[in-house]
Amino acid sequence: MSDRKFWVLTVTLVLIIVFCTKGTVMSMGDKQRTEENHYYRELEQEYVRYARECLREQGLDNCGVMLTRVTNGDGSREYTMQVHHRRLKRMEGSDKSALQDILSQAEFGQETCTFRYEL
Repeated sequence: MSDRKFWVLTVTLVLIIVFCTKGTVMSMGDKQRTEENHYYRELEQEYVRYARECLREQGLDNCGVMLTRVTNGDGSREYTMQVHHRRLKRMEGSDKSALQDILSQAEFGQETCTFRYEL
């Protein structure tokens, strides 16, 4: 009977150690993800500031700029920038395309990020 207690106790302790180790590893992954999110948040804020400045230079003062992010399970990110201004509604397609080209020059150079524009 004591031999059986020994094995039950041994298996229980091994399971406890495995679960504790897994929790530590998961915690390290969360820290890395938090640092990555902070890094991207700074890039996003800088990009929105740049976009507003570019739009101001193009004569589109006080326009609404909204950058929406979708983070996929594999870590890739999809961004949609929406720009709202009365003059944009009257712009022709070629002018909108030129404006989009200007905005796309400042996209952060991460392979995992894709950008889409709604003007």
